[in-house]
Amino acid sequence: MQYLKNPSLPFIAAKADRKGNLFADQEFKYERDPFRPEWSNLLRMLVSPNPQRQEKKADDFRPPVSPDAAYLTDKSQDWIVWLGHACFLIQLNGVRILIDPQLRDMPFVPRRVSPPFGPEDITDVDFLLLSHDHRDHVDEKSIKRFLSSTTVTKILCPLGLTNVIQGWVDTADKQRGGPATVIEEAAWYQIFGTERTGVRITYLPSRHWCRRGLLDFNQVLWGSFMIERIGEPAGNGLNTIYFGGDSAKTAYWKEIGTLYPNIDVAMLGIGAYAPDYMMEENHANPAEAFQGFKDLGARLWWPMHYGTYDLSNEPAGEPIRWARRLVEENGMGERLIGETINLPFRGERPG
Repeated sequence: MQYLKNPSLPFIAAKADRKGNLFADQEFKYERDPFRPEWSNLLRMLVSPNPQRQEKKADDFRPPVSPDAAYLTDKSQDWIVWLGHACFLIQLNGVRILIDPQLRDMPFVPRRVSPPFGPEDITDVDFLLLSHDHRDHVDEKSIKRFLSSTTVTKILCPLGLTNVIQGWVDTADKQRGGPATVIEEAAWYQIFGTERTGVRITYLPSRHWCRRGLLDFNQVLWGSFMIERIGEPAGNGLNTIYFGGDSAKTAYWKEIGTLYPNIDVAMLGIGAYAPDYMMEENHANPAEAFQGFKDLGARLWWPMHYGTYDLSNEPAGEPIRWARRLVEENGMGERLIGETINLPFRGERPG
């Protein structure tokens, strides 16, 4: 049994005495709410009738994606663009960040809407953030195509992910002609080495798991990111962004909200929640994510991880319709980013 961390990176002040993440029996261990996905639940899901089958078949919802890529050349303003599923392109304080770029069809799971551009079109990226090793977040072909056409300052990722992506990165670097791409791993609550660029990026917990094959359960850590502007606050109010990664409902959200009391935007997954017996330990449903948004104390909620891929039993548009209903019923409709998810978000605060 051992505690793993990146010895070159600091922990946030409130967690300065942490040893790292517990690793034993070739797995990262849970600090709360332990669980292990059961193959029997997957088999049950595959062979059981879906009670929403007809509703799902009739739902033609597609996340709106704009073909306008003009913001790719805009280095003067802060903006956020959602590219579907859990992929975001962010520009903050002059720093450009790409998160979890799965931009293509997956085996047996096509994208239901195409992104406005391919990974080779995304340029001037400073940091590539990868939240965990699942294939709908860390895609070999998307990452190779992206890195073979542009140079990034660093890839920021959890402990253990280098073992998955190093070969891809080396191949892309060779195709591009160098220089070598730096990969920096972190444990929970560690601050990546980005502060000289004008942003601070910290790796934080989520409630999820990792596995790409049959025998590699939790050999990679999973988690979320806090992205903060350093220096003078922006006049448009876009200063602190929380990307929740994949997560089931968790008390970590309330803890993170206490550690970071001024979150401007919280990106939380709302899809892939049905059936409960299969998904409730993996992903939050919209009601759970809405509670997470409130626990985080964020000003704005940006739902993600829905509608782009068919990964579960609920209809494609049900998650966002449910989320809209929740904010309206609670008098918080102006705090949901939902209708203009395809456009640059320039940080306007709700009135």
